[in-house]
Amino acid sequence: MSSLRIIYDNAADRAVLTASSQTGDLGPANLQLEDKFYLLRSIGLAVTITATWPSPEIVGCVALPFCNLTPTATIRVRGYVEPGDAVPDFDTGTVPACEYARLGMWDWGALPLGVNAFSYGGGTYARCWFPMVSIKKLIIELADPDNPAGYIEAARLVAGPYWSPEQNASYGAGVTSFDSSTQYRTGAGGQMVERGAMYRKLSLALEHMTPLDRAELWRIVRGNGLTLPLLVSLYPDSDDGELEQAHQVYGRIASNSAITTPYYQAYATNIEIEEI
Repeated sequence: MSSLRIIYDNAADRAVLTASSQTGDLGPANLQLEDKFYLLRSIGLAVTITATWPSPEIVGCVALPFCNLTPTATIRVRGYVEPGDAVPDFDTGTVPACEYARLGMWDWGALPLGVNAFSYGGGTYARCWFPMVSIKKLIIELADPDNPAGYIEAARLVAGPYWSPEQNASYGAGVTSFDSSTQYRTGAGGQMVERGAMYRKLSLALEHMTPLDRAELWRIVRGNGLTLPLLVSLYPDSDDGELEQAHQVYGRIASNSAITTPYYQAYATNIEIEEI
Protein backbone atom coordinates (compact mmCIF):
# COMPACT_ATOMS: atom_id res chain seq x y z
CA MET A 1 0.00 0.00 0.00
CA SER A 2 1.29 3.47 -0.85
CA SER A 3 2.63 5.66 1.93
CA LEU A 4 1.11 8.89 3.12
CA ARG A 5 1.37 11.74 0.61
CA ILE A 6 1.20 15.48 1.33
CA ILE A 7 0.80 18.14 -1.36
CA TYR A 8 2.20 21.25 0.30
CA ASP A 9 2.55 23.69 -2.62
CA ASN A 10 -0.50 24.20 -4.82
CA ALA A 11 0.88 25.16 -8.22
CA ALA A 12 -2.69 25.43 -9.57
CA ASP A 13 -3.04 28.76 -7.73
CA ARG A 14 -0.27 30.19 -9.94
CA ALA A 15 -1.74 28.90 -13.19
CA VAL A 16 -3.91 30.54 -15.81
CA LEU A 17 -7.03 28.38 -15.82
CA THR A 18 -9.55 27.90 -18.60
CA ALA A 19 -12.50 25.53 -18.95
CA SER A 20 -14.30 24.09 -21.95
CA SER A 21 -17.61 25.31 -20.53
CA GLN A 22 -19.05 27.19 -17.57
CA THR A 23 -22.44 28.23 -16.26
CA GLY A 24 -22.75 32.00 -15.96
CA ASP A 25 -20.09 33.43 -13.65
CA LEU A 26 -19.24 30.00 -12.24
CA GLY A 27 -15.94 29.76 -14.08
CA PRO A 28 -12.48 28.22 -13.56
CA ALA A 29 -11.08 31.22 -11.66
CA ASN A 30 -13.26 30.09 -8.72
CA LEU A 31 -11.09 26.96 -8.44
CA GLN A 32 -8.34 29.20 -7.03
CA LEU A 33 -10.50 30.52 -4.14
CA GLU A 34 -10.74 28.88 -0.72
CA ASP A 35 -14.44 29.39 -0.03
CA LYS A 36 -16.48 26.32 -0.95
CA PHE A 37 -19.40 28.30 -2.35
CA TYR A 38 -17.21 29.67 -5.19
CA LEU A 39 -17.08 26.94 -7.81
CA LEU A 40 -16.78 25.91 -11.42
CA ARG A 41 -20.01 24.52 -12.85
CA SER A 42 -19.94 22.92 -16.28
CA ILE A 43 -22.58 22.88 -18.96
CA GLY A 44 -23.29 19.17 -19.36
CA LEU A 45 -21.65 16.09 -17.88
CA ALA A 46 -18.10 16.57 -19.17
CA VAL A 47 -15.62 19.40 -18.82
CA THR A 48 -11.97 20.01 -19.68
CA ILE A 49 -9.86 22.24 -17.44
CA THR A 50 -6.56 23.59 -18.77
CA ALA A 51 -3.84 24.98 -16.50
CA THR A 52 -0.91 26.88 -18.02
CA TRP A 53 2.21 28.32 -16.36
CA PRO A 54 4.88 30.69 -17.69
CA SER A 55 7.61 28.69 -15.91
CA PRO A 56 7.98 24.94 -15.32
CA GLU A 57 6.11 23.50 -12.34
CA ILE A 58 6.60 20.11 -10.69
CA VAL A 59 3.36 18.16 -10.31
CA GLY A 60 2.57 14.63 -9.13
CA CYS A 61 -1.16 14.84 -8.55
CA VAL A 62 -4.31 16.60 -9.64
CA ALA A 63 -7.12 16.75 -7.07
CA LEU A 64 -10.49 18.46 -6.87
CA PRO A 65 -11.63 18.66 -3.24
CA PHE A 66 -15.32 19.42 -2.69
CA CYS A 67 -16.88 18.34 -5.98
CA ASN A 68 -20.14 16.62 -6.92
CA LEU A 69 -18.65 13.74 -8.92
CA THR A 70 -20.24 10.31 -8.57
CA PRO A 71 -18.54 6.89 -8.25
CA THR A 72 -18.66 6.36 -12.03
CA ALA A 73 -16.89 9.64 -12.86
CA THR A 74 -13.57 9.50 -14.70
CA ILE A 75 -10.53 11.75 -14.97
CA ARG A 76 -7.74 11.96 -17.52
CA VAL A 77 -4.65 14.15 -17.04
CA ARG A 78 -2.11 15.07 -19.68
CA GLY A 79 1.02 17.14 -19.07
CA TYR A 80 3.04 19.14 -21.58
CA VAL A 81 6.60 20.42 -21.25
CA GLU A 82 5.73 23.46 -23.35
CA PRO A 83 2.22 24.90 -23.81
CA GLY A 84 2.49 24.62 -27.61
CA ASP A 85 3.60 20.97 -27.67
CA ALA A 86 1.42 18.62 -29.69
CA VAL A 87 2.52 15.47 -27.85
CA PRO A 88 2.11 15.25 -24.06
CA ASP A 89 5.02 14.40 -21.79
CA PHE A 90 2.68 12.04 -19.95
CA ASP A 91 -0.89 10.81 -20.26
CA THR A 92 -2.62 9.01 -17.39
CA GLY A 93 -5.35 7.69 -19.65
CA THR A 94 -8.93 7.63 -18.44
CA VAL A 95 -9.08 6.44 -14.83
CA PRO A 96 -11.73 6.51 -12.06
CA ALA A 97 -11.87 9.91 -10.36
CA CYS A 98 -13.49 8.82 -7.10
CA GLU A 99 -14.76 5.24 -6.98
CA TYR A 100 -16.55 5.94 -3.72
CA ALA A 101 -18.69 9.07 -3.38
CA ARG A 102 -18.50 9.83 0.34
CA LEU A 103 -21.65 11.75 1.18
CA GLY A 104 -23.91 14.48 -0.09
CA MET A 105 -26.03 12.57 -2.60
CA TRP A 106 -29.23 13.04 -0.64
CA ASP A 107 -31.97 14.89 -2.49
CA TRP A 108 -33.10 18.31 -1.36
CA GLY A 109 -36.45 18.91 -2.98
CA ALA A 110 -36.19 17.79 -6.60
CA LEU A 111 -32.41 18.35 -7.03
CA PRO A 112 -29.28 16.85 -5.46
CA LEU A 113 -27.60 19.02 -2.86
CA GLY A 114 -24.39 19.71 -4.81
CA VAL A 115 -22.55 22.77 -3.47
CA ASN A 116 -25.12 23.14 -0.69
CA ALA A 117 -23.75 19.94 0.87
CA PHE A 118 -20.07 20.89 0.89
CA SER A 119 -20.25 22.54 4.34
CA TYR A 120 -22.26 19.66 5.80
CA GLY A 121 -20.06 16.66 5.14
CA GLY A 122 -21.15 16.32 1.52
CA GLY A 123 -19.28 16.18 -1.73
CA THR A 124 -16.26 14.08 -2.60
CA TYR A 125 -12.59 14.37 -3.57
CA ALA A 126 -11.58 13.56 -7.16
CA ARG A 127 -7.90 12.73 -7.62
CA CYS A 128 -5.34 11.39 -10.06
CA TRP A 129 -1.81 10.48 -8.89
CA PHE A 130 1.14 10.08 -11.26
CA PRO A 131 4.97 10.21 -11.13
CA MET A 132 6.23 13.74 -10.48
CA VAL A 133 7.19 15.64 -13.62
CA SER A 134 8.13 19.18 -14.62
CA ILE A 135 5.62 20.71 -17.04
CA LYS A 136 4.11 24.02 -18.14
CA LYS A 137 0.64 22.83 -19.11
CA LEU A 138 -1.96 20.41 -17.77
CA ILE A 139 -5.14 19.29 -19.47
CA ILE A 140 -7.65 17.73 -17.07
CA GLU A 141 -10.65 15.95 -18.59
CA LEU A 142 -13.60 15.10 -16.33
CA ALA A 143 -16.63 13.05 -17.34
CA ASP A 144 -19.55 11.95 -15.18
CA PRO A 145 -22.32 10.62 -17.45
CA ASP A 146 -24.40 9.25 -14.56
CA ASN A 147 -24.44 12.45 -12.49
CA PRO A 148 -28.11 13.20 -11.63
CA ALA A 149 -27.37 16.94 -11.33
CA GLY A 150 -26.81 17.22 -15.07
CA TYR A 151 -23.55 19.13 -14.59
CA ILE A 152 -20.15 18.92 -12.85
CA GLU A 153 -19.30 21.16 -9.90
CA ALA A 154 -15.88 21.63 -8.29
CA ALA A 155 -14.89 24.13 -5.63
CA ARG A 156 -11.10 23.76 -5.63
CA LEU A 157 -8.23 22.59 -7.86
CA VAL A 158 -5.01 21.27 -6.33
CA ALA A 159 -1.97 20.35 -8.45
CA GLY A 160 1.61 20.14 -7.29
CA PRO A 161 4.45 18.05 -5.90
CA TYR A 162 3.93 15.73 -2.96
CA TRP A 163 6.09 14.51 -0.10
CA SER A 164 5.90 10.88 0.97
CA PRO A 165 7.89 9.68 4.00
CA GLU A 166 10.12 6.61 3.81
CA GLN A 167 8.24 5.14 6.79
CA ASN A 168 4.47 5.40 6.64
CA ALA A 169 2.32 6.95 9.36
CA SER A 170 2.09 4.78 12.46
CA TYR A 171 -0.89 2.56 13.24
CA GLY A 172 -3.51 4.52 15.08
CA ALA A 173 -3.75 7.30 12.50
CA GLY A 174 -7.38 8.26 12.18
CA VAL A 175 -9.98 10.64 10.86
CA THR A 176 -12.65 12.29 13.00
CA SER A 177 -15.88 13.84 11.78
CA PHE A 178 -16.82 17.03 13.63
CA ASP A 179 -20.33 18.44 13.73
CA SER A 180 -20.76 21.98 15.09
CA SER A 181 -24.55 21.57 15.41
CA THR A 182 -26.05 22.43 18.81
CA GLN A 183 -28.72 20.34 20.49
CA TYR A 184 -31.11 21.85 23.03
CA ARG A 185 -34.53 21.21 24.56
CA THR A 186 -37.58 23.40 24.52
CA GLY A 187 -39.60 24.22 27.61
CA ALA A 188 -41.96 21.42 26.61
CA GLY A 189 -39.10 18.92 26.62
CA GLY A 190 -38.76 18.45 22.86
CA GLN A 191 -35.24 18.10 21.47
CA MET A 192 -34.24 20.66 18.86
CA VAL A 193 -31.09 21.18 16.79
CA GLU A 194 -29.40 24.27 15.37
CA ARG A 195 -27.66 22.93 12.28
CA GLY A 196 -23.95 23.68 12.10
CA ALA A 197 -21.16 22.94 9.67
CA MET A 198 -19.42 19.56 9.47
CA TYR A 199 -15.75 18.92 8.76
CA ARG A 200 -13.08 16.29 9.30
CA LYS A 201 -9.77 16.20 11.11
CA LEU A 202 -7.00 13.79 10.12
CA SER A 203 -4.58 12.86 12.92
CA LEU A 204 -1.20 11.36 12.04
CA ALA A 205 1.68 10.03 14.10
CA LEU A 206 5.03 9.86 12.29
CA GLU A 207 7.22 7.94 14.73
CA HIS A 208 10.14 6.68 12.65
CA MET A 209 11.24 9.51 10.40
CA THR A 210 14.69 9.42 8.85
CA PRO A 211 16.89 12.54 8.97
CA LEU A 212 15.89 13.38 5.38
CA ASP A 213 12.19 13.00 6.17
CA ARG A 214 12.55 15.11 9.31
CA ALA A 215 14.19 17.87 7.29
CA GLU A 216 11.50 17.80 4.60
CA LEU A 217 8.61 17.74 7.07
CA TRP A 218 10.19 20.60 9.03
CA ARG A 219 10.37 22.60 5.80
CA ILE A 220 6.70 21.90 5.07
CA VAL A 221 5.54 22.73 8.60
CA ARG A 222 7.57 25.94 8.70
CA GLY A 223 6.59 26.95 5.16
CA ASN A 224 2.85 26.32 5.45
CA GLY A 225 2.41 27.03 9.15
CA LEU A 226 -1.19 27.35 10.27
CA THR A 227 -2.01 29.49 7.22
CA LEU A 228 -1.46 27.64 3.96
CA PRO A 229 -3.59 24.57 3.16
CA LEU A 230 -2.30 21.07 2.48
CA LEU A 231 -3.81 18.09 0.70
CA VAL A 232 -3.12 14.98 2.76
CA SER A 233 -3.93 11.43 1.61
CA LEU A 234 -3.25 8.62 4.07
CA TYR A 235 -4.06 5.85 1.57
CA PRO A 236 -3.28 7.24 -1.91
CA ASP A 237 -4.31 5.01 -4.82
CA SER A 238 -5.75 2.45 -2.41
CA ASP A 239 -7.74 -0.45 -3.84
CA ASP A 240 -10.36 0.46 -1.24
CA GLY A 241 -11.92 3.63 -2.64
CA GLU A 242 -13.95 4.32 0.50
CA LEU A 243 -10.82 4.08 2.67
CA GLU A 244 -8.95 6.54 0.48
CA GLN A 245 -11.86 9.01 0.35
CA ALA A 246 -12.40 8.96 4.11
CA HIS A 247 -8.71 9.60 4.87
CA GLN A 248 -8.12 12.31 2.28
CA VAL A 249 -8.32 15.85 3.66
CA TYR A 250 -7.71 19.29 2.19
CA GLY A 251 -7.12 21.63 5.11
CA ARG A 252 -4.68 23.39 7.38
CA ILE A 253 -2.41 22.22 10.17
CA ALA A 254 -4.58 22.57 13.27
CA SER A 255 -1.91 23.16 15.92
CA ASN A 256 1.82 23.51 16.46
CA SER A 257 3.59 20.20 17.18
CA ALA A 258 7.12 19.40 18.27
CA ILE A 259 9.45 17.14 16.30
CA THR A 260 11.19 14.92 18.86
CA THR A 261 14.13 12.50 18.80
CA PRO A 262 12.97 9.29 20.51
CA TYR A 263 16.22 7.49 19.63
CA TYR A 264 19.38 8.05 17.60
CA GLN A 265 18.83 9.20 13.99
CA ALA A 266 15.06 8.75 14.29
CA TYR A 267 12.49 11.51 14.65
CA ALA A 268 8.80 11.68 15.55
CA THR A 269 5.90 14.09 15.54
CA ASN A 270 2.10 14.25 15.54
CA ILE A 271 0.15 16.28 12.97
CA GLU A 272 -3.50 17.19 12.80
CA ILE A 273 -4.99 18.49 9.53
CA GLU A 274 -8.39 20.20 9.86
CA GLU A 275 -10.53 20.28 6.73
CA ILE A 276 -11.35 23.69 5.29
